[in-house]
Amino acid sequence: MKRFAFSLPLRITIPSLLLFLSSGLGFCSFITEVNATYKRQENRVLEQADFYSEKTVTLLEFVLRRANMDSKSLDGAKLVIGEMGEEPNLKLSAFLDENNVVVFSNYYQLQQKPIINTSFSYLYPQIQKAKQTKVREKVWSDNQLILKVITPVILPPKPNQLRPQVGTLLSIYDLTQIKKQAYRDALNRSLQMNAVVLIICLLVWLFFELTLTKRVSRLVLVSQNLAQGNLSDRSRLEGSDELAQISAAFDQMAEKIEQDTYILQESQIELQQKATELEKALTQLKQTQAQLLQSEKMSSLGQLVAGIAHEINNPVSFIFGNITYAKEYTDSLLNLISLYQTYYSQPVTEIQTEIDDLDLEFLESDLQKIFQSMRVGSQRIADIVLSLRSFSRLDEADIKTVDLHENLDNTLMILKHRLKAQASRPEIKVIKNYGKIPLIHCYVGQLNQVFMNIFMNAIDALETAQKNSPPQISIHTDILTDSEQKQWVKIEISDNGLGMIETVRSRIFEPFFTTKPVGQGTGMGLAISYQIIVEKHQGQLLCTSTPGEGSTFVISLPVISHQ
Repeated sequence: MKRFAFSLPLRITIPSLLLFLSSGLGFCSFITEVNATYKRQENRVLEQADFYSEKTVTLLEFVLRRANMDSKSLDGAKLVIGEMGEEPNLKLSAFLDENNVVVFSNYYQLQQKPIINTSFSYLYPQIQKAKQTKVREKVWSDNQLILKVITPVILPPKPNQLRPQVGTLLSIYDLTQIKKQAYRDALNRSLQMNAVVLIICLLVWLFFELTLTKRVSRLVLVSQNLAQGNLSDRSRLEGSDELAQISAAFDQMAEKIEQDTYILQESQIELQQKATELEKALTQLKQTQAQLLQSEKMSSLGQLVAGIAHEINNPVSFIFGNITYAKEYTDSLLNLISLYQTYYSQPVTEIQTEIDDLDLEFLESDLQKIFQSMRVGSQRIADIVLSLRSFSRLDEADIKTVDLHENLDNTLMILKHRLKAQASRPEIKVIKNYGKIPLIHCYVGQLNQVFMNIFMNAIDALETAQKNSPPQISIHTDILTDSEQKQWVKIEISDNGLGMIETVRSRIFEPFFTTKPVGQGTGMGLAISYQIIVEKHQGQLLCTSTPGEGSTFVISLPVISHQ
């Protein structure tokens, strides 16, 4: 069974309990007294209403019987109504004839008006009932503050009629003031009683304050300090009473807790250090493993590209190198044919027929175009091979001086198959806005890896965008000078994809963070790129993104890097 415990100190609990009980009793007695007073006032008003109504009706019947309802002799009836209006609780008195027309009233604006046309029309059913039953009707308002008394009045019959007329006397009593006064009187008595109880509670509180509070407060303060971590605090209460014994036991317990806590903290610190070291080692191991995997992939890609470039370059060199000789030999043969035609203008029939079948003139003109297209195609293959050979330097560890525009173009050449139109999207347009920038000292292979990662992420973003605007990647290069007169080459790579929300953008350079489905990304591409730019080249790699508009990666490299 759960025990009930006080959450407040005794010096507050006991006086508060006394105050609460006395206040509750005072409130109940106050409500009871108010209700009883209200009831007495209501009964008193009912008695007064019966008395004055009966008295007034008797006088009215007497006066009206003698006056026979002529206007000159109604002054006596008005006087009777006027005397009735002197009653302090009476709000309205009115005499209504048989037709429910107000004959006279202490409210002059009601006189000679049918009751149905006044603000008291809601009493019409009760008036009719009183006239029919010839019994007095009493109606209370909902809040028991207004009493309506409707008393039938027997009037003399009209001329040539035997049946007497029945009028009514309407009396309205207002109990608001007397009930307010009763409420104030009861409230004053209740406040006086509560004031006495409050004084008693203050005396009880003073007793507990002087006898127990200070010593108990010391114990409470020490326990709070211990709970907050101040394990060296002790209560040290003097004396031989129960509180002193509790203090001694409490101090002994605190001493033991302090010793155990010190040992526990030392063990916790040691375990935390080991856990931190293990977590750091695990993170470094994962990063190193991912970097090695990425480097191995890029190295394998470089070797593959270099091998393909070498295999393509050999036959292309033969073709490109022999095109010039083939054209010279062909030109010589065509020149020989021309000389032959000049000196032997009338060849034999078989030769002339063969010339006509071959369309020699068209062959001569088209042959030049064929050689030109072969030269352009061979040059195109040679450029591709050059780009492949340049990109294949991924595993080079030495710093070299390069043209960044060439590296960007070579990377785009490798990714050209992904830029072409797909079934789900049109061709990705690449907009180049190259500025005049100097050569840069850098790790060529690593920088190509950065460009590859950023371009691939941009292409992935455009493939999932599904926007109405054509997909495009913009490249802008420029040279900047900072406040320290240090020159930087800035490379901006932007796409018009869906962009990123801030919570994603702020984490894209964290290792193993990816928004791609499982199996489509390791989350290390941008992390490695950040390490290459910031740590290897002492540069900057920033990203800005607007949801729905796209993302921009800004690479800043010093013109003279630290080796």
